[in-house]
Amino acid sequence: MHLSNIFLLFILASSFTLAKPTSTNRSIITRAPAFSSTAHHVIENILPHAVETHEVIHIPDSENMLFISQKSNSVLLKVRVDPHGLVHDLAAFNIGHSTDGLHGLVASTYYPGLVWVTLQSGNKLLLLDPAKDSIHTPPKIIKEINVPQPGQGPHRILEYGQELWSTLMDNSYILRINHVKPSDYSLYRTLPEPIFGVIHPLNNKYYTSERLVSAFMAIDPVTGATHQIPVPAEQGLQPLGIMEGPGGLWLQSPLGKDAALLYIVFDLEHTTNRVLWLLSSSIINDRALNMMIRVTMDEQWEHIVAEEVTVFPTQLSKAHRILQTRTNMFVTLLASSKLLSYYPHGSSIAQ
Repeated sequence: MHLSNIFLLFILASSFTLAKPTSTNRSIITRAPAFSSTAHHVIENILPHAVETHEVIHIPDSENMLFISQKSNSVLLKVRVDPHGLVHDLAAFNIGHSTDGLHGLVASTYYPGLVWVTLQSGNKLLLLDPAKDSIHTPPKIIKEINVPQPGQGPHRILEYGQELWSTLMDNSYILRINHVKPSDYSLYRTLPEPIFGVIHPLNNKYYTSERLVSAFMAIDPVTGATHQIPVPAEQGLQPLGIMEGPGGLWLQSPLGKDAALLYIVFDLEHTTNRVLWLLSSSIINDRALNMMIRVTMDEQWEHIVAEEVTVFPTQLSKAHRILQTRTNMFVTLLASSKLLSYYPHGSSIAQ
C-alpha cells in the first residue's frame, strides 16, 4: 500500500531566510511565500531544574493551570500562568520514585478532570487526580496499570473511550489496554523506535511512527493485523510527529538544514483559518534552530500560502512539545528547564 493512499504527507522544505532579530522577546519573521507580520511577545519562564523537561498539557476547563512532566527526576509540575503566559506560581511533585521516569501526559475524557501519565522507567500507566483547582495540593493516584510483559518503557499515551494506546519505546512495542478491564490488552511488535501514535479518523486503524527505520506501522485493532509503510527517501527521513488532521493523518520529518521538525499541532480554529504550527528542535540536529513555525494552508490543504517563524531566545534548548490554549502557545524546552510562551498583542492565537 502506497503512503499517499493513507496520509497527507507534509514536509516543510529548508527555504528559510531569517531576518535579523531586533529584540530577544520579539519574533523573527520569514517570507515564504507570503509575508505576514504580527506583533507578539515570547517569554521564557524558568522552571525547577531537571535534565529533561518533557510534556505540557492543560485540562480544558482550567486553562490557566498547566501540567508539565520532568522525566529525569519523575516530577509533575503544576504551573499557574496569566493570560500573557507568564508563570505566577508553581509546585513540584514526585510521581512514583524519582527514577520512575514520568513522561507522557494526556487529559482524560473518560474521567473528566483526571490525567493519564506514563512512567517510562517504572513501566506503569497511572490515572491521576491532579487537583487542578489547587496548585499546592499533591496529585493523587487513582488507578495504576502495570505494562504487561514483555513490553517496556511507555512513552506517549492516548485515550480512546475505555482503551489506552501507548508507544513502548524502550523495546519497540505498541500497547492497547482496556483501562476498565486491564486483563484485556494487546501487544504489537514494531520496528525501532515507536515514538508517536494516533488512530486514523476514517479507517479507525492505529498508526505509529518508527523513528530509526523511516517507516510507519499500521495496526487493525479488530483483526490484530499489522503492516509496515515505508517512507520514500525523497519524502522524508526519520518520521516523528503524527497527528489527526484534515483529510486523514499528517506527519512530519526532520528534513532540512535550517528546520529539524519534531512536532505538529493543528490550530484550535484550523477549520476556518487553515493554520498549523510546527516545532523545529535541536533534539533532531544540534545545529538546528529551535523555533516555532506558523503555517497557513490553502483551502484545499494542499499548498502553503504563508509562513511565520519565531526563533526562540535560548538555543541548544531541545524544544520538545507545543500546547495551544485560547490565548497562548506554550513550548517546553527539554534541555534548559524552561516553558516558553508566545503571546500575540491585541488578539487571540487563532487569528
